[in-house]
Amino acid sequence: MSIRTIVVGAGRMGKNHLRVLREHPAFKVVEVVDPIAAGPGDLRVAKSLDDISADFDLAVIASTTDTHATVATELIKRGKHLLVEKPLASSAAVAREVHALAEQAGVRLAVGHVERFNPAVRKLREVIAASAIGKAIHFSFTRVGGYPAVTGQGNNVILDLAVHDIDVFSFLGGGQAELVSSVAHSTVKSQVIDTATLLLTSASGVTSDVHVNWITPTKIRQIRVTGTLGVCFVDYMMQTCELFGGALLSRTLPDEVNFAQLQSMYANSDKTVFGVEKFEPLKAQATALARFINEGDLGELCGGADAANAVSIAEQASSLPRR
Repeated sequence: MSIRTIVVGAGRMGKNHLRVLREHPAFKVVEVVDPIAAGPGDLRVAKSLDDISADFDLAVIASTTDTHATVATELIKRGKHLLVEKPLASSAAVAREVHALAEQAGVRLAVGHVERFNPAVRKLREVIAASAIGKAIHFSFTRVGGYPAVTGQGNNVILDLAVHDIDVFSFLGGGQAELVSSVAHSTVKSQVIDTATLLLTSASGVTSDVHVNWITPTKIRQIRVTGTLGVCFVDYMMQTCELFGGALLSRTLPDEVNFAQLQSMYANSDKTVFGVEKFEPLKAQATALARFINEGDLGELCGGADAANAVSIAEQASSLPRR
């Protein structure tokens, strides 16, 4: 039986969820909720939660960040299962409250940290697990590009962008991340953080830096992982994964070599490009979501506790003095 689903919020992400869910055989979208935007012509659009007419099992919340917790809380009280777009809430305390409320109500709650389902991230996870770079020591994340048309109440580049990589670091780095330090800038709007660099650590001892900004005029979404035997590069958008050095490769250098030969050797050897089967992460997340709703298996989905931790780190980083 298809999972009867509503989508709350018909903006950019809401439209993406709507498209993916309507194409997926496990779901039947029965209604859209948005006070302003219009939905597809064949679906009723409710203007509020109280205006919903269809019976449903699952709500996908893709409204603005400042409404996530309020909408989620109301639907948890109605006993509905949820996928909430990241971040779970605008503050860590509220995110924890939503998570606790869902557990108390027996409601299945997942949070849309979709980069967990990026095939390049999954390949990187395999590379790390196989010790192809030796022992992972440090992760470096870059996620930059493009000031949003609307920043939203209480939003900033850390809450908007860095939570992705905070979660990926926890997912790949061996346990929940902790904030060591951060530095941030407000360069366009005086009260809005638009550039930040965070330094993180984890229980496993692996460290990470995360750089985000809304200033760079082009989008860059990358990971670099340094290990004891090599370094691995991932491009989120191009879905590529490349290894330099590492246990998979062997390099021998002659006793004497000139600069041109050295450049040629490094350009043409000591590198492995992994095959990555490219697919839309949102579709893979939807398949995992169907299993979670039907069987209770969270799998690789982000749960409420991990999502609340990402918000907590973003909140801590945002509250430190900025330049």
